[in-house]
Amino acid sequence: MNILVFSMPYEEAFLPDLVSGFDESLLRGITLFVISSFYPIFTFLFGYGLAIMYTNRLKKSMNYYPFIYRRFIFLLVLGMLHGFLLFSGDILFSYAFTGMIAVLFIKKTARQLLKAAIILFAVKIIILVLPAFLMTLNDNPYSTFSISGLSVSEIIALKQSGTYSNFLSINVKEYLNSIVDTVTFSAYFEFLPYILFGMAAQKFNLVEKVKHNHSRTIISLITLLLIGYMIKIPYVIDYGHQGFNMISSMIGGPLVGFGYILLCLYLCQLKQFSHVLTIFKYPGKLSLTVYLMQSFIFTFIYVGLSLYNQLPLYQSYIIVLVVYGIQLVFCYFYLKYYRYGPIEWLWRKVTYLK
Repeated sequence: MNILVFSMPYEEAFLPDLVSGFDESLLRGITLFVISSFYPIFTFLFGYGLAIMYTNRLKKSMNYYPFIYRRFIFLLVLGMLHGFLLFSGDILFSYAFTGMIAVLFIKKTARQLLKAAIILFAVKIIILVLPAFLMTLNDNPYSTFSISGLSVSEIIALKQSGTYSNFLSINVKEYLNSIVDTVTFSAYFEFLPYILFGMAAQKFNLVEKVKHNHSRTIISLITLLLIGYMIKIPYVIDYGHQGFNMISSMIGGPLVGFGYILLCLYLCQLKQFSHVLTIFKYPGKLSLTVYLMQSFIFTFIYVGLSLYNQLPLYQSYIIVLVVYGIQLVFCYFYLKYYRYGPIEWLWRKVTYLK
């Protein structure tokens, strides 16, 4: 998902000028099946995990809030270091900041959490997304915007220079904007609804419900995927249109993401698929370490080796598969000797104070 930002000026350039031929077809496919459909899944899982930890603390008659806020503070600081120094698209700060708000509702019932999530999602669409979409149509829907204030050619030149200081000058500006966006908008309307959905799903015991309602699950996931894909298709066809981009990312992407969640839960009930999916538990247990290592590796490849905007998109995805394959193997062997990844171990130390 993030390789587009690592490898090219994906968020600043007019995309039809950036790709052609097979890369164009690849980008359309990635836009339909991947873009804006995976961060809602991660955010949902973050909320699901918060609810699990709350349940576990209750069973042990332990105070939840000191424990959980220590986790958030660590994640907040780690996210800022990651965002400023490596990847302006960091998500950890946003999770930590939004999580601090979300856990204030942790004692609510599943239905109350679900209603709150739906209301926030609806408010985002009615008050923010649709008016912004109409304004874009009345203006120039094919205009581009650079967060750093630099032109596309300047960004490419600085990132191809091979010097970390040039990269940092752009990265810091972009990440400061990301922090401001999180604190003023995204935390409440873009992340909080999905965290609340995750907390509600845990309290509803979604996994058990999927186990015992296969037909209903199949109907729901097909409905979500079809509606989500239909909403995303205009941007897939006209991927330079910023208005379509907004509708695709804010509405279509999350619907597809929730369809993927139900699809994965359903596949995990089938033995032939569950055995295949088991391999992903290894990087899953080291997810924080894997995430940060990917930022380091891809920053080195594209900035350190001056390959930024130099490779065809299909070659970048080959690199992605190779790097992730190596990480899979590394995680498998690492967990034979250690219970936690290095970053996960440090996080636990701060969280449990022991």
